[in-house]
Amino acid sequence: MKKPLIILLLSILVSACSKSDDDGIDCRLFDTEFPSLYIKIVDDNGSNLIKTGTINPDSISVEGSFSGANFLYIPAYESLPPDSEIRKYDNTLSLYIPREENFTYRIHINDSTSFDLDFKAKFTEIPCGVSYYLPTEVSSEGENLEIIREEFELSSLVEVEL
Repeated sequence: MKKPLIILLLSILVSACSKSDDDGIDCRLFDTEFPSLYIKIVDDNGSNLIKTGTINPDSISVEGSFSGANFLYIPAYESLPPDSEIRKYDNTLSLYIPREENFTYRIHINDSTSFDLDFKAKFTEIPCGVSYYLPTEVSSEGENLEIIREEFELSSLVEVEL
């Protein structure tokens, strides 16, 4: 009688320790990466206007078509080599991606200049019950802008020319 009881208890213990979803992933160990959205404001030559000092990041504010719209200024990563992949996000604005298929950001600069960015996003669901929206299209004043994203990367960079 002891042996079947021990086997039953071990079976319960082993099944409890290996909770996983249909894909065989242990969700307790699943490290989720979420999409990020960066905006680089450039002139007609492609020069970053924050980097050149033309725009002071402290003079920027944002509004959104959703509650909680905000941004975080990403300064230059001076301690990294100039050719480091992450340096492409130097002097950009990191924007929150809402859980919506369509959303708009209005970016104000120096209380005299503003522009709208209209986004379309795709709902994506991944293992362990995690979901997010990934921007797929963006336009400003009716003009489509390019979303720069490496293959399999969740970071999106949009250059806006002023």
